[in-house]
Amino acid sequence: MRETHTVLLVDDQEFTRQLLQNNLTNLKFEARLEKYIWSYQHASTASQALKLFNLHQPKLVFLDIELPDQSGLILLRRFKEINPECFVVMVSGVSTLVNVKESISSGASSFIVKPFSGEKVLSVLNKFRQSRAKVS
Repeated sequence: MRETHTVLLVDDQEFTRQLLQNNLTNLKFEARLEKYIWSYQHASTASQALKLFNLHQPKLVFLDIELPDQSGLILLRRFKEINPECFVVMVSGVSTLVNVKESISSGASSFIVKPFSGEKVLSVLNKFRQSRAKVS
């Protein structure tokens, strides 16, 4: 049986959101996630992302740390309060040890650095699949 899930892509750059969506769509089968039908929601600000998160209850979120209206780290904590099971991947062009540690301690399931490769996105999708297998 195929399951429909929302994927929320949060980044202030439309190009990055579209690149993530293309990677996710193309790598879904390679990650053995073909049972999922994904609908994508895009947000360029934290306030848009929070509205979409509450409305669609995504299972998978890619979240930029640097957003124009609020830190993605604050938004990450809010997402985890609302849905602790949500798989949140932090995305940043600034991969300082502080950012990575704070992301993971705040509940992020993974962290990828921009510019990201298809291999890194595939690795995250494999982690997501494993996490979903534990929930099922």
